[in-house]
Amino acid sequence: MSFFKNILAPLLRRLNLLQPEAVRYNDLKVYTMVNSITLSTDMNTLYLIDDGRALPFPLQKDKMVLVGLLKGQVTVATSLAPDEMADLPEGVSEGSTSGALLRGGGQEVKAPVNPKSQWTVFFNNNQQIMALIGAVEIDPGLAPENPETTKPSIFLFDLSEVVVGIRRIGNALLVTPLRKEKGGVR
Repeated sequence: MSFFKNILAPLLRRLNLLQPEAVRYNDLKVYTMVNSITLSTDMNTLYLIDDGRALPFPLQKDKMVLVGLLKGQVTVATSLAPDEMADLPEGVSEGSTSGALLRGGGQEVKAPVNPKSQWTVFFNNNQQIMALIGAVEIDPGLAPENPETTKPSIFLFDLSEVVVGIRRIGNALLVTPLRKEKGGVR
């Protein structure tokens, strides 16, 4: 049967002597969908896109929205208020705290939000990188005969190294990388 199915049947189909094979549902391969993230167009909500669902996380709350990795998948949680972030106490090594997110994971990004700006975030699974990409001076009246060039700003965050906290305060998105404790969950 396998000789017919694997060798003879494709040859007979090419010669139009055999009808195309109907694909059965059980024969299809299933691929696990990798989570993704994006911002709403008004930049007030971060969405985690997970298996056909878009889970909203408001950015204008008192607490940060945290973006990180859990077993290679991008995850989002609402957790820390700005005063809950901890600096490493003097005389305490990084390995002795448990589950702490510490300041100093990188430069905080302040992305202006106004009618002429647009920002988005995405997650690259292969590189384990979250990117914040946007432009501040987008002119909606671009004329095709005299186009203005838009220079995008790109900020990259290695989620295998940091957890990223995002909040919207007034007319700015604040993106704060937080160091993971050395012994923390990856």
